[in-house]
Amino acid sequence: MAKKVNKDIPLEIVEVFRSGPKVPRLKDGNKDWEFLIYELKKLGVTPGEAYRIINEKKGNTNIRFQWKMMRFTMYVWQRLKEGKNSMILRPKIDSVREVVSDRKFKEFFYGYYPDLEFDHDKEVKLLNKLIAEKPQRQYLTEGNYFYPGTKKMIPQKELDRILQINK
Repeated sequence: MAKKVNKDIPLEIVEVFRSGPKVPRLKDGNKDWEFLIYELKKLGVTPGEAYRIINEKKGNTNIRFQWKMMRFTMYVWQRLKEGKNSMILRPKIDSVREVVSDRKFKEFFYGYYPDLEFDHDKEVKLLNKLIAEKPQRQYLTEGNYFYPGTKKMIPQKELDRILQINK
């Protein structure tokens, strides 16, 4: 039986990757907004924290899932770049460090979690752990990733080669 490929997820991830996460601005002059801001300040809630909490609860996107797929995409693209001219790839942890050290990773981190402090070592550990988890392998399959700058899907054979996942 042919495997169903959901082309919406990688297209959405590529679009978010291109445009970045968006944080809407509050409109001035509304007393209800002023009251809300006053109350949030009293509670010590930062604007980024308030936005993240509300978006997680009321938004139509799953921020945690999007952030996971963004990290996977950056990792896959890094492995593609490393394996482009060579059959022998660097250790996975080196690729993870390279991804987390990239400026784009930090920008997206603050885009998704503006109220959290970026900790390089913690993010390296979390991404490395995420990649190694067995339940996450379903997301490291054909149909979830495009080649950088194109809309051409990365075939499973290529993903298996660059990710070197032991099944």
